[in-house]
Amino acid sequence: MPLKDILLSSLPQYCETLVSGKDVCFRPMVVSEEKSLLLAKHSQNKQTILKTLLNIISACFGEKKDWSINELEHMFLLLRAKSIGEIEGFTIKCPETQEKTLIKVNLLKDIVLNKTKNNNKIKLNENLLLVMKEPTAKTILKYPEYKKSEQQYSFIAACIKQIQNNKEIINCEELSEKEILEFIQNLTPQQFKMVLNYFDKLPSVEIICKYETSDGKTRQIKIKGIFELINFFFNHLNLHLYYIQNFQMKYYHQYSLQEIENMIPFERTVYVEQIRSQLNQEKQRLQDRKVIIND
Repeated sequence: MPLKDILLSSLPQYCETLVSGKDVCFRPMVVSEEKSLLLAKHSQNKQTILKTLLNIISACFGEKKDWSINELEHMFLLLRAKSIGEIEGFTIKCPETQEKTLIKVNLLKDIVLNKTKNNNKIKLNENLLLVMKEPTAKTILKYPEYKKSEQQYSFIAACIKQIQNNKEIINCEELSEKEILEFIQNLTPQQFKMVLNYFDKLPSVEIICKYETSDGKTRQIKIKGIFELINFFFNHLNLHLYYIQNFQMKYYHQYSLQEIENMIPFERTVYVEQIRSQLNQEKQRLQDRKVIIND
């Protein structure tokens, strides 16, 4: 067995239940995987970010499948918590008062899991029924800007399984995307709202944090959606700081890059903090010695 596989197999295994009810076991990500997600995030390309995250999740959870979006979001938060830290402090700008506020997020306790079972059948009128299917990682990978109007119709089209009326059942796999798009575009505003309501009621994962502003009011911030979660909870480290930390560990304590990249990210953070503490102590000793000599 290759050395890296031996190291990965020695990592702890965590078991959790996803919002969908599926039981999963996973290992924490290692520094090399953290780096790949940092590089993807730096590209600002949503497809690159999502594809990289899917590769990491497949490796850490030991399973490659077309996960539902809510499962993907939940797995990312669990992986982030067990690899980097469960409790994290963030400075946010309050949208109401514009003041900067420090909040602390517990990635296990502050997760809100909406497990509502959604009816996948939408009755548009007495004669017309839509049968929907949940959007998955593949759907969002194809339409990463699904919240914007130019991709929204295509995203919805990919989630329609059947169109039923009194005369027949039409499987959408047998239709072209153009035909389904024309059907969606000809829905009445009320019917289109019913379709959007289906997506709003899907099982979801979100983070809700409360904070107090200087006016004495308690407010809350809500974070949801895979890209918003990645942007918010993967802001603890940027590429520049990542390489600085690697250099410090390599230069001051002779770690090899291979040793560093096989660590769990929170392990590297502990070592970096110890290096900084040691450097500060040495700096203080030099200052104290200088004062004694001058005296």
